[in-house]
Amino acid sequence: MTSLVATCFSVVLARTGQPQPHSIEVAPGIMMPFVNLGGVASRPSNYSTFIELGGQGLDTALTYGDATQELVGAAVRASPVPRKDLFVTTKVPCCPNTFGPWPGAHCLTPEYNGTMSTLIDMDLKLLGPVDLILLHWPCTTHEATLAAYSGLEDALAAGKTRAIGVSNFNATLLDALLPQMKVKPAVNQCGHSIGAHNASHNPLLGGGDDTVKFCKANGISYSAYSPLGGLTGTDVFKDPTVIAVGKAHNVSPAQVALKWLVQQNITVVTAADNAEYIKEDIDLFSFELTVAEMATLAAIK
Repeated sequence: MTSLVATCFSVVLARTGQPQPHSIEVAPGIMMPFVNLGGVASRPSNYSTFIELGGQGLDTALTYGDATQELVGAAVRASPVPRKDLFVTTKVPCCPNTFGPWPGAHCLTPEYNGTMSTLIDMDLKLLGPVDLILLHWPCTTHEATLAAYSGLEDALAAGKTRAIGVSNFNATLLDALLPQMKVKPAVNQCGHSIGAHNASHNPLLGGGDDTVKFCKANGISYSAYSPLGGLTGTDVFKDPTVIAVGKAHNVSPAQVALKWLVQQNITVVTAADNAEYIKEDIDLFSFELTVAEMATLAAIK
């Protein structure tokens, strides 16, 4: 049994018979919803419907484009739900960058070549108040990454956000950076899902089990984008094991995949425009996976 699976088991066993909270404390007094709706310019999500159906967490990024940011901001402003009951996460880029799959294309756009303070102010102008700002990816060098993150620390001190964190940071990078950070990241958001979480999946981008384990050990909340495996080519909708578990609980394969993460205290970032799918994504708290099911799902490759 791997240490991560054992961790999954302990989470499940500790909570058996008790309803799972809908949010997790990512920083002192800062509660982040387990379910967050994301979306990109090529495929925007239905943020207003998400809020209407009870969703509270919205996730976006400056590099998703002004139109997407404005959609998120408009949904928040038009919502009858009090702003204090919503949670908005955004991400700002680190430029220049040659890390991972991004060759620096975003950084060739003049608007992304400013200081971190400029980027954050641009983002807030489009979105309005935010709760969490993440550094979208590491910079080219250790020193540049640390300098960029210090810009987020300044934003936190200035009251521009309630919490800060990172995205696509692996365990090795975090281990090297933590001693030099004034404020520990509240969240690390990486690609992670059933069938795409072992050492062969996104190791440089923090998608592996080792990064999840490191974050848990160091008090950093782990968050999963692409929780249904879309960006890695994993298809949870057709996996016979996922389908069978879903039938046992009378839920969809998507709900099984999301619950597998949430039950490990991992927040998820979904993407949907269809109201029925959005409703499914939010409804993860009416069922609980068994210890055996958690282990079986973790073993899928």
